[in-house]
Amino acid sequence: MTNTSFKVMIIYYKQLANGDLVMIKEYALKTNLAVINANDITAEEQNRLIKDYKITRETINYALDKFERPRISYTEATDSYLMVISIPSFKDDLAKMVQSVTIIVNDQNIICFTNKYSQHIMGYIVKFFNQDQQLSHVAFQLFAYLIHRISDEFLDIVKHFYDQQEKIEVAFHKRSKRAATIKTLAELQSKITFGLTATSGNENLVGQIRAFFKMPNNKLKMAHNLRQQLESARIESNQALKDFQLINDIVQQLSGTYNNILNNDTNDVMRYLTVYSLILTIPTIVVGFYGMNMHLPLADGKWAWLYALIITIALTAILIIDMIRRHFL
Repeated sequence: MTNTSFKVMIIYYKQLANGDLVMIKEYALKTNLAVINANDITAEEQNRLIKDYKITRETINYALDKFERPRISYTEATDSYLMVISIPSFKDDLAKMVQSVTIIVNDQNIICFTNKYSQHIMGYIVKFFNQDQQLSHVAFQLFAYLIHRISDEFLDIVKHFYDQQEKIEVAFHKRSKRAATIKTLAELQSKITFGLTATSGNENLVGQIRAFFKMPNNKLKMAHNLRQQLESARIESNQALKDFQLINDIVQQLSGTYNNILNNDTNDVMRYLTVYSLILTIPTIVVGFYGMNMHLPLADGKWAWLYALIITIALTAILIIDMIRRHFL
């Protein structure tokens, strides 16, 4: 598609009480293919999509499900392709870190369901149609392009996670910061898990696109440019997945190492407490003998307290020497 121009037309909107503008935007193309962004749609807007754009209620429910896994499907009744892709929101909050975006493509419309944390994907869609390229399979080429770009975003996030991991390693060597470091490491591990799950799902999307061309009685033919785009998307998505797997392995090893170190520190503390407890029992035992109603040598002299102190010190020294000899200290 060459020299494609866009005209953005807001066809429906609603002003919320907090000032946020929730709307359905339509990007009208010269090719009669409309790109529609349904962002944070309300119940009223959902009904409008069903009425004006042949979207089923089931499809909208899929689109609004934030836990929907990445997948690509085809609906014969409406001759439309649906892709769910996981994208990063660049937010530190775990609940918002990864968002699901649903894109529906038919012979007239491209409808992208987003929220305020995922709306930046529309920039990629607009850029895709602004490129000077030949489109043979619009849906699949758009899907491949988005998989490639979103994988690049996840690669940037992995680089940020590597920086965090290095800072955690440096901070852990300072005893005073170990408690905070363990908490930071746990948060990083949770973020990596979210990213690993997202990139794993996205990586499977390329294979699902290729599967359409291998179905029995298939009339689709894969053009050379689509084949190249799919291969490029596969490489990027696979790289993002492998990088997340690598950082996940590193952080898990760090977590295991740090847990061992903390356990050893705890064992050292318990060992010293045990030694101190044993040492503190010696004066009690020695003094207790002198408090009994029984005759003890040197118990009647004025230096009896000194004798008791010397005996206590001697027994304590013997105990400490024996523990050192047994490598207990």
